[in-house]
Amino acid sequence: MTTLNIRKIGSCAIWLSPVIIVPVTFLAATPWLEQQPDALTLSLAAAAALFVMAYSLFLSARVNRQLDEVQVAGQRFSSTWGMTVGSVAAVIVMMIPPLMNALADAALRLGTESPEESVKLGITFGFMLVVVLQLIGTGAVSLWWTRRLGKSSD
Repeated sequence: MTTLNIRKIGSCAIWLSPVIIVPVTFLAATPWLEQQPDALTLSLAAAAALFVMAYSLFLSARVNRQLDEVQVAGQRFSSTWGMTVGSVAAVIVMMIPPLMNALADAALRLGTESPEESVKLGITFGFMLVVVLQLIGTGAVSLWWTRRLGKSSD
């Protein structure tokens, strides 16, 4: 039984490793990329981002094939409500002045080359905030769905 769990964990780690290796490699190459032309840097950043997104979609499709009807219904419910909850949470976070000021200060501090770069970085931070809060919202709704379903069957 323990060997099976270790094999399953190892298999999951191997399948998930590209999602971790590609961004870490890109971040590790940052000093080298700073010396390269902007077109190359932006192209590699776009390629890394597209690879991680496409591979994530591949993994989700692979996992979805193993789900039954109840799990698929739970997944759809979680996606619908989690995205909504996450989006509303992002709006609420951005409406709180100290949090909005912290996001703007981070963009200004990191985008030191020009005001245009700071604006682009601020937009990127806002988008990342929405996506992360949607992820958290979807996970929370999924957890609620699973626990609710477990209580109803008892």
